Amino acid sequence: MDLLEATRMATTPSIKGSVFVGVVEALEKAISDGAISPGELDRRLDPSDLELLEAEILVSSWYDIRAYTRINELLRDAVGQGSNEYLKTRGRETARRLLEAGFYAQLEYLNRTEVSQTSGQQARFEAFGRDLRKLSTISASILNFSNWSSAPDPAHADRYVLEVSEAIDFPEVLCWRSDGFVNEMSSLHGEGDLWEWKRVAPDRVVFTMHRGM
Repeated sequence: MDLLEATRMATTPSIKGSVFVGVVEALEKAISDGAISPGELDRRLDPSDLELLEAEILVSSWYDIRAYTRINELLRDAVGQGSNEYLKTRGRETARRLLEAGFYAQLEYLNRTEVSQTSGQQARFEAFGRDLRKLSTISASILNFSNWSSAPDPAHADRYVLEVSEAIDFPEVLCWRSDGFVNEMSSLHGEGDLWEWKRVAPDRVVFTMHRGM
């Protein structure tokens, strides 16, 4: 990537190649398996998206979130029979893949969380909050837009919320994949599935815990 391209991607809402590479690999497999025809590719994707099939996806580079969206929508419809459960499953796979690859210290932290070493309901709740704040910082390593933060849920004393602000460019497919991602992290954390999401405003997505600790 030359300097001009790097500058453009720095200002374009983008996702890191460490995540995007799995999406391109899934597309290549779907094409190879015959799940997606050449005509469907031409109809659903932009020429610039198709060029990615011929390029090396670099884990440290940035890729336009719009390409990520179009490819995920195509995979959901063609491979996942239109179900968003497909995207959630892929999000879970991404969490496991990044953990195994050792790219991000935040995921390595899953092996030594504070809550796993704490007893007592209130102490565990507070430790979970500290763990959550550390784990949610991974978003800044994967996305060059939006801001993730965590806080106690004002409606439930034993729960937290994850808020994605500045999320006008945060597509629905990423919400579903993030649903799978954060629930897989929660499962690896030893808490099982906890989260469900809702777009509460055009520029704000909130993940809430559907049960307490």
